[in-house]
Amino acid sequence: MRRGRSSLLANPVLIGAATILVALVAVVLAYNANTGLPFVRTYDLKVELPDGQRLTPGNDVRIGGARIGTVIAVKPEVRANGRVVAVARLQLDRTAEPLPADTRLLVRPRSALGLKFVELTRGSSSRMLRSGDTIPVSQAVEEPVDLDQLASVYDARTRDAFRRGFVDFGDAFTGRGQAINDLLEVLPEGMRRLSPVMHNLADPGTELARTLQAFARTAGEVAPVAQTLGTLLPRLERTFSAFAAVARPHVQEWIETGVPLQRTIQREATDVRPFLRRSARLMAALEPGAAALDRASGPLADALRQGVRINARLPRMLDPLDDASRAIQRLADDPNVPMAIGAADRTVSRVDRILETLAPTQVRCHYVSLFFRNASSVIGEGNQWGTWQRSGLILTPIWMAPRADPGPQLHHNALPNTGQPGSDGECEAGFEGYRKGQTIGNVPGVQRTDSAPMITGPEAKE
Repeated sequence: MRRGRSSLLANPVLIGAATILVALVAVVLAYNANTGLPFVRTYDLKVELPDGQRLTPGNDVRIGGARIGTVIAVKPEVRANGRVVAVARLQLDRTAEPLPADTRLLVRPRSALGLKFVELTRGSSSRMLRSGDTIPVSQAVEEPVDLDQLASVYDARTRDAFRRGFVDFGDAFTGRGQAINDLLEVLPEGMRRLSPVMHNLADPGTELARTLQAFARTAGEVAPVAQTLGTLLPRLERTFSAFAAVARPHVQEWIETGVPLQRTIQREATDVRPFLRRSARLMAALEPGAAALDRASGPLADALRQGVRINARLPRMLDPLDDASRAIQRLADDPNVPMAIGAADRTVSRVDRILETLAPTQVRCHYVSLFFRNASSVIGEGNQWGTWQRSGLILTPIWMAPRADPGPQLHHNALPNTGQPGSDGECEAGFEGYRKGQTIGNVPGVQRTDSAPMITGPEAKE
């Protein structure tokens, strides 16, 4: 009997091995699916990026939202000038070939979890990129700020606070659908009324930019006490909780009555605007003074502290001041005081006129001091016959007899010039030159305009 040929399908070992081989091939194909299927031609390009931005192999490559390929590899590359760029290899479908040479690229987020993809924007160049060409870093669009980058700016405590805030906001909106619907219903009317308000704020006359700058400076001043202000929030919570107890109907009624007030303010705002402009100019004029006051705040604070200590001592001075005040009051009530003050005023006026005359006599000619000096020398100086007080008259005998007219050789100056007003500053007394013949009154000419001390006694001979 002839043995029949055995079938391969009847061998369970071969069937199992074939099944395992097919499964391995499927696994390999599935594992390498992101990097392209074997035996399939692709359109490969390289792109340069200023930053890899967490781009990983397997990320999609898209044009106009349609997927056309994947990222095969990403590696850093150091240029000759020391700059580091990220070079990514892209494996694109043949349907995308060819791309213009000025094609631009951008790395964008695909989800909030940090997944990225490369977006290509076709250019208009007539030169096309061939497989293996490189898109330079100059054609990479400036990278936007992604959500994951924004979140990484905050520390762990801030991110945790954001999470709690989102939960609290969710709880706040829960069960308030009708209120939100009511808000959406009145929102168009509110936006219509908001339009003129925003128009006024946009007016340069409102100086909104300076206001915001002032708020920024205020925030800078408040920053050092931010921790203290943070402790204020729990206290405000207790305050608002107390308000919540009287929110209805008291606070609600107050809000309702505030609506007519707001309408009145809106009507009167046009009349108030000139006053506000003048107030703005006044504040601008006061700004230098405020700056000076800021610089002087330190000394003023010291002065106030000194003033507090001085005020503490003032009560001890009140009793003597009371006695002095009563004495001044008695003096003011005395009827003789006005007469005495009037007499003193007349005396001062007369002495003032005398001083007006004597002042140039002494300041320019020194006659007052010379008078007292010579007066003292008359009784304190002299010669062997006595002091100068013992003197005699030397007269010409013929002049001693009565005459009908003055003598032809008479020299007499009753009122010599002594620097008084109207004398041209002449110091004439004691310096009159001798002139032959009769000379009565001031000697013609200016003798001299200053007076040296008169020397008497033995010193005159030297």
